[in-house]
Amino acid sequence: MATSLTDFKGAIVHGGARPSLFEFVFTATPTDVSTSLGDVKLYCNVSEIPPLTLTPIERQYFGRTVKIPGDLVFGELTTTIINTEDFGVRNEIEKWMEFINSTVANESKADVDFGTGSANLTHFQKNGLKTMTYNFIDIWPTSLTEIALSYDTASDIEQFDCTWAYNYFTTEGGSVVKQNPEQD
Repeated sequence: MATSLTDFKGAIVHGGARPSLFEFVFTATPTDVSTSLGDVKLYCNVSEIPPLTLTPIERQYFGRTVKIPGDLVFGELTTTIINTEDFGVRNEIEKWMEFINSTVANESKADVDFGTGSANLTHFQKNGLKTMTYNFIDIWPTSLTEIALSYDTASDIEQFDCTWAYNYFTTEGGSVVKQNPEQD
């Protein structure tokens, strides 16, 4: 028997999660990187919730392959960031990369923290309440994409992608997360 439309609509709590309701912010960056990376929450217009992969360990036993759960692999995080005329966020990411490994001297200024930081990706409900937050631990930029320039794109705004590596993430939420204890 087919499921009724009413049952389907009733199962999608609050009308389903919307992919455009998110915010990406840095909660810590290396000391030599400016706080202007705080503007990334205004200019990051595309992100993703990274994939998780539990890799199997395969062993042979009596002529058969036995799969045993192995390591948990955290996929890369990719963001698309709108470029401003002062290149503020892009310059700070480039500065962060230079801090990790300088382009001229081929040296690192990073010490104990290896030049890593932390960031949060928060998903919101349509009513503005937080629903899920991903806390990225030991995050750092691995690549910046080109910024396409062309006379044909006079009515567009520049943007670029940044790929981030991190050691792991933790989550908060999964249902409505109250923004303050008095909120009902």
